[in-house]
Amino acid sequence: MTAPRQPMRTPVDTKQLARRLSQGAFLLLFFVLLVKTDYDGRNELSYPVKIFLDADLLIFLTSLLSAHRIPAALFLALLFVPVTLLFGRAFCGWVCPLGTLNHAVSFYDRKYAEERGIKTRGSRWKFATLLFFAGAALFGIQTAGLLDPISLLIRSLSLSVMPGINHVLRLFLDWGYRLPWRPASDLFDGAYTFLRAHFLSFFPARYEQALFLFALFFLVLVLNRYRTRFFCRFVCPLGGLLGFFSRAGLLRLSMNEKCTRCMRCRDVCGGGANPHTEAHWSPSECVACFNCSAECPEGALAWTFSLARGTRDRLDVDRRAALSALFSGAAATWVMKTSPAQARPAPELVRPPGSRSEADFLARCVRCGECMKVCITGGLQPTLLSAGIEGIWTPKLVSRVGYCEYSCTLCGQVCPTQAIENLALPKKRKIVIGLAFVDPSRCIPFAQGTPCIVCEEHCPTPKKAIVFEERPGKGGKPVKVPVVVTDLCIGCGICEFKCPVVDLAGIRVTSIGETRNPENRLRLPVGPYAANGPRLFL
Repeated sequence: MTAPRQPMRTPVDTKQLARRLSQGAFLLLFFVLLVKTDYDGRNELSYPVKIFLDADLLIFLTSLLSAHRIPAALFLALLFVPVTLLFGRAFCGWVCPLGTLNHAVSFYDRKYAEERGIKTRGSRWKFATLLFFAGAALFGIQTAGLLDPISLLIRSLSLSVMPGINHVLRLFLDWGYRLPWRPASDLFDGAYTFLRAHFLSFFPARYEQALFLFALFFLVLVLNRYRTRFFCRFVCPLGGLLGFFSRAGLLRLSMNEKCTRCMRCRDVCGGGANPHTEAHWSPSECVACFNCSAECPEGALAWTFSLARGTRDRLDVDRRAALSALFSGAAATWVMKTSPAQARPAPELVRPPGSRSEADFLARCVRCGECMKVCITGGLQPTLLSAGIEGIWTPKLVSRVGYCEYSCTLCGQVCPTQAIENLALPKKRKIVIGLAFVDPSRCIPFAQGTPCIVCEEHCPTPKKAIVFEERPGKGGKPVKVPVVVTDLCIGCGICEFKCPVVDLAGIRVTSIGETRNPENRLRLPVGPYAANGPRLFL
């Protein structure tokens, strides 16, 4: 068995150079905006941090199907429809930051994987994935964000990679600051000041499932060593959507009689588009990387603008397969809507303030992780199963990790689909996201008869939602115990976060009383004929 042929290095083509510069610029912009998705001392973000999500055509389409309306910002995605009709999947090859990372991993040492540049039947799976997500969206659950490349990259970096980098940097800077040699400690102190202003997060966040999310992201990158741009070619639903439009694209690849069948164009193809055979060149797979024409030693390949008359490009998804994928997505949604989480919310499922009703929330949320990244205290965490499988990786407030800051509305500002509404601060302060309950078995004044005022001291509402009542303590000596005023508590969770009981707090917040769900109340209606109450069906 012979080793894969290593092509000679040729001068970089102008179009290829332009593509690399574009990839680098957009990747750098993506990282800058991701770092700036953070609190900087103000309650207003200074950068358009969600612009990549706003330009995501897949989120636009699935949001339209699931929520039946779209935030105005998402109409930016429509700009890529004419771009795709002109240049094919240029978004994948020139703009998409995950596509750039996949491309870099695929080509970094020019040791080529098998079937590089050849379209295989596996390419149909991205179209099936797209149709599955469309079927689910039709019946009210937005699942496209699970595999949407922009959402996937933001979620992976925000909830696993960047917290890890932040943790290592803080440990290193703290070590350097403690060095006994004063000039060195001053140098590290200056480095910390600079990084704190431009890179380090406001709060050293820790996220649940971080290792799991990192493993999935690592897998996406590693698979590029098995097949070039594996995720883009076989999985990405956005690539499938753009590939569908690309079949009518005006930018076409042509081949002349100079071709010597050296197959160097096939070996450097980034998308599995069959550039080595003019009759079977696949515009739905081509990411417009221009590697093929730049690599050709004979100048046998050329790019021209022409109408796509009777394209032979097949999607390998026939009518039966397309209907099966659509129906599978719809059927999965019907089954998910029968979960207990749909009937009665889990007590620990405290959504961010401004979240819509649960059904509308799940129809909009794309699981991008922007709200969790920007949370000042790090209290917003990705759910696993507390919202059912249909709510995986949507945000919930874990008050023991971090509370909802009374003067913050950042999560609503970064949400691309308004699953979390962008509320004015006065309105946000009136939103109830849950209710605090005192646990007498763990609360220090109740259980030990020892005075403690931490929860009342930190309660942020103008009129305290936690008050004290005198009750007999040890030896008959009166002690003040905390009592929650249910009509004033907004469920921000600062009382639970600040509670000095180390493990399980003496006061805890649940989702009871949330503004967004009038049926989630402290007292259930009684009687067989109570509205929305228990009923006996004979």
